[in-house]
Amino acid sequence: MIYTFVAYDLEKNLGRAYNECMDIVPNDDDWVFFLDHDATFVQPDWYKNLNKIIEQNPEYDLFTCVMNRCGSRYQLVGGVDKNNHDIRYHREIGKKLLELPDHEAVVDITNNQPLSGVVIIAKKKTWKAIGGAKDGFLGVDNDIHVKCRKHGMKVGLIKNLYVYHWYRADANETGGLKPLI
Repeated sequence: MIYTFVAYDLEKNLGRAYNECMDIVPNDDDWVFFLDHDATFVQPDWYKNLNKIIEQNPEYDLFTCVMNRCGSRYQLVGGVDKNNHDIRYHREIGKKLLELPDHEAVVDITNNQPLSGVVIIAKKKTWKAIGGAKDGFLGVDNDIHVKCRKHGMKVGLIKNLYVYHWYRADANETGGLKPLI
């Protein structure tokens, strides 16, 4: 089973929110998909694809995916216009990425710089083994990746799972978009 959460905490303690969500999950072999509050699924069959990836890659303990905007360069899809906020555009990118052959869909990023946690996909057993997420907001994602590495756990990047991420696309970066109200 894969549980999906958009974890958030009014006190901006993302680590605590992640841990509280993980506490709800009943089985150690269940997976949790954490999605940032400013990210959007653009692939209609994301859940089916994720199930397939997990089944075909049992050696991985934690996953993340690719996107249009984030702080980690290796998670970005090359050639994507980061200032294009047309969801149809991003759905087409997601559709194209699904054409990747199965053997190219996941790459090992265990020893890369820590992941950008727009998407964190973890097995509850993994979460327990690393001691969960640290309290706080900034660096929680990085800490999870580093803990996995320290515990000898394998972290994978799913290259055919794509999400649209708003990430700082405010008026200054988008050429003056103004609120409607």
